[in-house]
Amino acid sequence: MDMILRCILVSFVLGVMLHVTEEHYIDATYGQEVTLPCQVDIVNPSVPVIWKYKSEEIIKYQRGHLLRGSSSSSATYSLKNADKGDYSLTMRNGKEGQYTCEAHGKIKTTNLNLWSVKGPSDEYLLEGDITQLELSSLDMSTQVEWFGPNKSKITNEKERWTLQNKDRRLQIKDLKAQEDQGTWECFISRSGLRITHDVRVIGFVNSLDGAVIYAAVNSTVVLSCELNIDFQEIPKNILRNPVLRWTKDNKTIVEVDLNNFNSSLLQQTIGKVQFEHAGEHKCSIAFTRRNLSKTTHLVVMKVSADRPRLDSKENVTICCHVSAPDLSKAQLCWNNRSDSPKCETHLPEGKFCYETRSAGEWKCSLTVQDEEKLSMIYFVDEASTVSNSFPLTYIAIAAGGMLLLLIIIIGVCVFSCKTVKQKRQRARKMAQARQHLLEKKTCQCHKDLTNDYYHA
Repeated sequence: MDMILRCILVSFVLGVMLHVTEEHYIDATYGQEVTLPCQVDIVNPSVPVIWKYKSEEIIKYQRGHLLRGSSSSSATYSLKNADKGDYSLTMRNGKEGQYTCEAHGKIKTTNLNLWSVKGPSDEYLLEGDITQLELSSLDMSTQVEWFGPNKSKITNEKERWTLQNKDRRLQIKDLKAQEDQGTWECFISRSGLRITHDVRVIGFVNSLDGAVIYAAVNSTVVLSCELNIDFQEIPKNILRNPVLRWTKDNKTIVEVDLNNFNSSLLQQTIGKVQFEHAGEHKCSIAFTRRNLSKTTHLVVMKVSADRPRLDSKENVTICCHVSAPDLSKAQLCWNNRSDSPKCETHLPEGKFCYETRSAGEWKCSLTVQDEEKLSMIYFVDEASTVSNSFPLTYIAIAAGGMLLLLIIIIGVCVFSCKTVKQKRQRARKMAQARQHLLEKKTCQCHKDLTNDYYHA
């Protein structure tokens, strides 16, 4: 009986002496310097202060001396201000778990949780890859939250981002350079600790795969294959024997070696776009693991008419042509200032023609899912009076010319006839004169003959 009472008394005394007065939780990242609190009001240099990790002594402080325990840990330890009763333990490279401070009959417990985010081993990822970020810690009960590079909270609502293992693992599918490159953050709600991890994604600038570019005939289009990172900064182990290939509708147009890099190679400029330029344009860069490629669909519009201007009797048919892979959700509309829009959604041949007698500016617009993507202007000229008078003018000119020619011919004929008549009259007068002279001479001869006879 005395033995039992003695044991109870010893237990009570020890319980009073070694009463756990405080318990703390500290969250920190691996490698971070942390301070575990241990402050007492009574300072007695002869009484040792002992720090333990899971019941294993790591340091002991007594009479101004700091002694390291038998632990084989590579961590470094120091006491903050032991001379004034502050035995808080400053530690670097420590282990995760429970630490106890036994000081002057009190035990203070600190639960240290170390966190880290592990990502892919590759320094750079390619657009379209799959990767995951995993939170490493022994604590599986504390609530955590993830935030993307744009500071938006990650949930399972987005198909590409999936939270697993009680939100300790984040899987990112089909990496996008514009959305996924940057600093990801894990937030520990209990302590407010924020752990970051950088994800580097090599992709294309300002354009997603499968983008559509709309262009009018004779405009200029620039197709870009520019990367979101300086090409010359890409590590050689990622980019070996790089080749850039441009194709249109799966037919190679350009293929160049990028070892002699020139930034202009990453762009294709089409000046004065024509209808035949429409189609699927693809650029592809060969990396070590796989190719990185981007597809751009070029949609081209042109407008035309069956005649340049209105006719007095017939309408003008104006047509709008669009070359696009899929027009199921599109419509073409002709519109001018005076009439209501004329639209068509059934476009099996990619064109919409409309007959009109209204002159002026006509606008053809391509609308996809209620959003206007492209438009062109066509001018229908009026039936001009100047234009209609052209045939009459030509007739009048021709008639005038013929009349003038006739007058000239008549004049020439009259002049010729008059000249001939004058010549005839002159010839007749000359003939008469000769006849008269001949008669006169004959008479003179007879007279002379008579006189001779008379004299004879």
